[in-house]
Amino acid sequence: MNTLPTYDEAVALTLLPESPFYETVKYIDNFKISLFNYRLAQNKDFIDKKNRELRGLTFVFNTDGSLFKRYILLEKFFNLNQVEWSMYSVVKDYKIKSVNNKEDGSIASFIKLPNGRVLGKSKMSFDSEQAVEISKIYETNNDIKRFVDYSFEKDFTIILEYVSPMNRIVLEYTKEELILLKLRDNKTGKLLDISDYADKLGSIKVAKSEAITDLDTLIEIIKVQEDKEGFVIFAEDNDGNDFSYKMKNKWYCDRHNLITNDLYREHILIAYVLDEKIDDVIAQIPEYAVEVRNRVDKIISVIKHVLAEKVLDIEKSYANFVELGSSQKEYALKYNRIDKNFSIVMSMANRGKDSYELAKDWLRDKTNKLMTARDFLSKYDDTILFEDELVDEGE
Repeated sequence: MNTLPTYDEAVALTLLPESPFYETVKYIDNFKISLFNYRLAQNKDFIDKKNRELRGLTFVFNTDGSLFKRYILLEKFFNLNQVEWSMYSVVKDYKIKSVNNKEDGSIASFIKLPNGRVLGKSKMSFDSEQAVEISKIYETNNDIKRFVDYSFEKDFTIILEYVSPMNRIVLEYTKEELILLKLRDNKTGKLLDISDYADKLGSIKVAKSEAITDLDTLIEIIKVQEDKEGFVIFAEDNDGNDFSYKMKNKWYCDRHNLITNDLYREHILIAYVLDEKIDDVIAQIPEYAVEVRNRVDKIISVIKHVLAEKVLDIEKSYANFVELGSSQKEYALKYNRIDKNFSIVMSMANRGKDSYELAKDWLRDKTNKLMTARDFLSKYDDTILFEDELVDEGE
């Protein structure tokens, strides 16, 4: 089943009420490039498989406005037991086709402009530190260059992981390189078998795969695994469609401060939401713990709602600033005492930070201690139970 969205379908998703999806438009060599991603999305936002594709999905246009090419990545996939469709009870009968060791770097790919220029890309950027290095590797590594150019000719996407001693997250890498994760057909979205292209790879490193394809065995391995992040499982659902999910081990999660004790420390839980690390926390919740999941979902809903409102509020204040000719002096004289966003607007003007990042900073300040976080959440949803209330209720 082809679930790849058209450009119009992707735009329509960004226009839904309180949509977590957004479009970023860039112009390079006078060509319009539209990139789609999400912010603070909830699990329900990904029930539709098309929505899972808005994860760095990229459209490149000709100068006359017509579409030149759509470039895809791996669709968003979830931890085992994180969402309804990745629960053990659902996936246990899916055929596992391959299992990769999960690399601990930054997603990487390449796009080609209508003028033939090739750009290295992280998930949403062509000019981040990682994207710049990815482009350099294309220019200096003949095997990467040849295979990337071949992929454009055959119309499939090469999905890689950029790792480097300077790009460390948890695991240590001793040298900079691009590790090949998967290949994906740009028209159908179908995953391609890397082994079919073995004669084209040269010295390109391929992500290590595991010989074990039994889910129960993998679960036992992940319980004791160390010095790795975990596994990415590429499976086939009962209808023959590609289905991927991941498993992270406790050793890695502990080092990433993703531990279930934090589920009842609301200020830390909110920080995970704002830092977009909440997926890995949810995956630690047992499948049977429905009330705990519902509680976390409520907190995510509050944060998502408040953040969306604050972004709109900041942008309204910034519009007032622009109306005054972007004069800080004029804005200060008129709004210093009456606009609660005055200092935020000044940060936008002086530091170039966008409204979304500043809204997250504002929310962090409001919720950076346990009791203030609980007070904040209670104002918006008084049905959220805190740890002491849960104990009382259980007794």
